[in-house]
Amino acid sequence: MDLQNVLYLLNGVLALGTLYAWYQFYKVVANKCDTCSIGLHQSPFKSKCFTGAVFFTLAFALAIWALILV
Repeated sequence: MDLQNVLYLLNGVLALGTLYAWYQFYKVVANKCDTCSIGLHQSPFKSKCFTGAVFFTLAFALAIWALILV
């Protein structure tokens, strides 16, 4: 398995993780999340779901950049 195949696999895993993380954040915004870390009247941008979605998005962007460089 060469580096390019590993990067394709990494991009696939991060793409799925990013989609799942943003879906979880959507559930927070739509008030359908029963395991949320925010209160009823707090901003959804203070939730753990938003932090995770941003983290996965940045990791996915870096993985795409790494794939472009190879």
